Formats: sequence, structure tokens, C-alpha cells
Amino acid sequence: MAKLNVSDLNKILRNVTARWEAAEPAAEYHLGYSPGPDDHSLEERESLAQANHRRFMAAVAAAAPSYPSSVDWRHFPGQAPLPAGNYVTPVRDQKTCGSCVAFGTLAAFESAIRIHARNPNQAVDLSEADLFYCYAEVQGRRCSGPNGGWWPDAALAVCQNPGVVDDPCFPYTPGDQQCNKCHDWQNRLTKISRWHKITNTADMKQWLATKGPLITGFAVYDDFFNYKSGIYHHISGALAGGHCVCCVGYDDVRRCWICKNSWWTNWGESGFFNIEYGQVGIDATMWALEL
Repeated sequence: MAKLNVSDLNKILRNVTARWEAAEPAAEYHLGYSPGPDDHSLEERESLAQANHRRFMAAVAAAAPSYPSSVDWRHFPGQAPLPAGNYVTPVRDQKTCGSCVAFGTLAAFESAIRIHARNPNQAVDLSEADLFYCYAEVQGRRCSGPNGGWWPDAALAVCQNPGVVDDPCFPYTPGDQQCNKCHDWQNRLTKISRWHKITNTADMKQWLATKGPLITGFAVYDDFFNYKSGIYHHISGALAGGHCVCCVGYDDVRRCWICKNSWWTNWGESGFFNIEYGQVGIDATMWALEL
């Protein structure tokens, strides 16, 4: 995480009429998305996202889409059989570990549980510690260093089999550690039935409109750490690495995806951010899961 001068950055943002504002980071933020063996590189994801967006805009110009112009699972208006409410669980904090894939994956998993239960108030808190320290680390992944980070395919395979325990069974603390689940962990597993990748922008929006949040990854540049509000698009700074988050909606009027981060609520818009379509690989591929 390279620190940028916030005053200088905001001047640049004003000069180019950027769609977002910068602030001094409240902490040192960590990443953790490392493209897997079947993933495109971060650079390839950026090119694919731009190409996807161009194809999508051409398709929209030819025919109106069948899904709504905006979706936000934090403010679901209610549509049978789902009541109105917030189907997104609270923002978490990965702190000083590159464990974002566990957080982004379980954020979508938790929302799926609420949606499946048709209850926006369903209490659910799955264990990122279980997912990362009991499985990613067995695969040789670490909080930092040359083997830092993980990828959604591997995390989703664990969510499918054997499943993930609840957070009280293995509470999250940052830093490489031994797997230390509660004694009855085998009776506290929650599983998904299936998962798949989505590589078409229209299909991403259709899923968000009808099924629920998605998992995604993108290239993080230094200026993203300074995001305060608005609709992010890369302006300044070098590539810092890859990051995984949960996409909870989109807005065609503002031309952005709405995402839940794992850097606590004092970052961005209370822990959430908006990111412009086609930017930094955000919509090259997204991952969908089903209970």
C-alpha cells in the first residue's frame, strides 16, 4: 500500500472531473486476491472488462434489457416471495491479513442464506477464519509474502464441500495461524450446492436482479486506498495487487457496480464503494453461488 498525498490527489481528481473524492486512509489496508490457475491475470482482467463493457453497451443500444435499471440488495424493495429489507450482512474487517477472498466469498454466501430464508433479518455470520486458515493455508496460501492471497474458485470449492462453520466456532483474528475450530464443528457446517463463473455483463446484472450478490476481483491501484465516496475509476498510482469483494448491486443511471468491501466501516461509504463499469477488471468475471 503506497501512500498518496490526499491534497494532491484531490486536485488531480478535480482537474479531470473525476466521479469520486479521496480521503486519508484510516488504516493500512490489505488485499489478497491472487488469480488462480484457471483465472486470467490482473492485466488480462482489465482488458476483458473493457471489452465486456463495449459489447454490453452495443447490445443495450440494439435492444432494451429485461432486468431493472438498478439493484441494491441493501435496500431490496420487496417482490414476491421476498419481503423488503437489507439482505446484505454487516461489513467486516480483514485487518492485516490478505484474506479478502474469504471475506468476499462469505459475504455473498451470507446474503444467499438470507435470500433463501426469505428473511432479511436472518442472523448469519460465517467464519472467514475457517475458510482461510483451515483451507487456504493448507493449500500453501498465507496472509502476506510471495504466497499471499487466494482465489474464489478454491474458496467456493470449500464452501461446497465440506462447508464452512459459523464465526463463533472459529472467530477471525488476523495473522497466519493454526486451524482451531470448536469441538463440534462438524455439526455446524453450512454448504452451497453449486457455483459457477459469469463472464457476460448482462448475465451478471440478470443474476443480481433475480438471485443475489456476486463475488468479484479486480486490480487495485494506489488511489483506491484513498477512496472516500462517489464512483471510483482509476486516476493515479501504481498497481498494488488484486482484491476480492462482494458485488451487491448495480446502477445503470450512474453506470456503476455497488460493492461491499472488507476494510471496516470507516473506509469508503461506510465500508461500501461504487465502481465504474469496465474499470480495473471489476466485471471481467464474477462468481455466483447457490444453496
